[in-house]
Amino acid sequence: MKIYAMSDIHGYIDELIKNMKYVDLSGDNKIVFLGDYIDYGDKSCQVLEYIYELNKKYGDDKVIILKGNHEAMLLDWMKEYSKKVSPDEEILYFDSFLKSDAEDNYRMFKTFLSDEAFTDYIEKESKRSFFELNYEAVRLLLAEKRDIIGFIKKMKPYYETETQIFIHAGIDEEAVSDISLIDAWKYSEERSFYFKYPATTGKFFKTIIAGHVGTATISGDHNFHDVFYDGKSHYYIDGSVYKGGKIPLLMFDSDDKRYYQIEDDKKRIVSKGLL
Repeated sequence: MKIYAMSDIHGYIDELIKNMKYVDLSGDNKIVFLGDYIDYGDKSCQVLEYIYELNKKYGDDKVIILKGNHEAMLLDWMKEYSKKVSPDEEILYFDSFLKSDAEDNYRMFKTFLSDEAFTDYIEKESKRSFFELNYEAVRLLLAEKRDIIGFIKKMKPYYETETQIFIHAGIDEEAVSDISLIDAWKYSEERSFYFKYPATTGKFFKTIIAGHVGTATISGDHNFHDVFYDGKSHYYIDGSVYKGGKIPLLMFDSDDKRYYQIEDDKKRIVSKGLL
């Protein structure tokens, strides 16, 4: 059996599709997506739709979709601005997930809307209060992509095998002082699964496969955008696609118990530190 993993796709649909050419989902093989499908790139919603259709085609057992911190922030924002408030209460709202996207010409938000809906939203932008802009944006997302929003809500916080934990950011490893407490990390606040920082390295009772923190940061080499292995128990696979131009594709082969990075139909054993 082979388990593939990718993380931090961030709206880069072409790089995702390129990697999927080398993913074999026959037999018992499966793929785990570790979250952060939106923001930065120009195709946030298209990435979500792609993995949504892939999941529908192969099922939850073969295509496992985890939530990242960007999806968590999107859902938090939608919950906060989903109900009308009084004009007096509106002054309490001065920041939002949408605000930073607006500063980037709505790079993420507009991928969820038809051209007509987005044009109408922009034309009325100057006539609405800050709260009204966010409220209307949430309404439009639900009107245009309710199925995709529902898909995001159902994303899992982690995926676990007998020897591995696949997760977006990481777990509270200090909560597991010995093997008898191996499940203690599951009782941590769920947000830590998406936002944990900095990346943990060193020996653990299971192998951790995570994204979230760029491998350039972990390795200390700003030009490094491949899979990073700490030589102990951690594989990090966020290659910062918006900087490095590629999404690392990790593959675990249960036959030889080895981890490989696959690139352009070639596989390399992932060794300690830099490849």
